[in-house]
Amino acid sequence: MVEKSVLIEEINTLHPKYYSEIIDFVIFLKKKKTRNLLSLEKAAEMAVDEYRSNKELTAFCTIDSENFVDL
Repeated sequence: MVEKSVLIEEINTLHPKYYSEIIDFVIFLKKKKTRNLLSLEKAAEMAVDEYRSNKELTAFCTIDSENFVDL
């Protein structure tokens, strides 16, 4: 993986006409990261709901006396 300082140096060697493309790409990546985080958050919420409603998934919690989630 290329270090940040090397990338910054490379960007600085580019003609300014390319800056808007770089900015657009960075914005795209930030939006993609946000979408991924929201997807993970939604999946986690769905998993908790499933653990709360499906006692088969939490049956072994009674054996070790630890709740996976607060049920």
